[in-house]
Amino acid sequence: MKCCKSYCCKNKINSSYIKWLVELLAPVLMGSKPAEIISIPNYDLNKENKLYEISKYFSECKKINFFIIDKKNKNIKILFVNKIALEKTLKCKKSLNFLKFLGYPIEINVDLYISYLIDKLNTEIFPDEIGIFLGYPIKDVVGFMGYGNEKSYNTKYWRVYGDPKPSEDIFSKFLYHREKMRNLLNFHSIEEILDNLDAV
Repeated sequence: MKCCKSYCCKNKINSSYIKWLVELLAPVLMGSKPAEIISIPNYDLNKENKLYEISKYFSECKKINFFIIDKKNKNIKILFVNKIALEKTLKCKKSLNFLKFLGYPIEINVDLYISYLIDKLNTEIFPDEIGIFLGYPIKDVVGFMGYGNEKSYNTKYWRVYGDPKPSEDIFSKFLYHREKMRNLLNFHSIEEILDNLDAV
């Protein structure tokens, strides 16, 4: 990944919220997770400040893109996407065919798929296939949506179907990157970390 040099990624005021967010987004920033989605409750008194900080520090970020889903009188959702990682995910034929089965565009285009997902997030029915965008194994997404026949397991992360090993491996990688980012935040500024992700 190329270094992100834009001012938007430089946490000059050492924001605790941005620190939390950067740790949460570590797998997305480091490319092991295509996307992450967070929710800001409508009743959150710091809602506007959080949205301001997200916009300030990520608007021009070259590592990830973010999209705000703001439905009136409901929780605001923010989708963060690593387009390079998502492009790799869409190269999985099973994932791609399943998304097409659900109505996603025939043309394989990252921006089109993000746009289609956002349109669905703006409706009243939450799109469970978002699990593919979040980096979950296709077997777990298909199983959760009721299309599979594999045995299900309750786990500490997401609902797993069939062989739990691939799911555990993916979750462990997410945790590893979050822990790595947490350790980096103890000794480096967010600016230093984001400017040197290739070396992390």
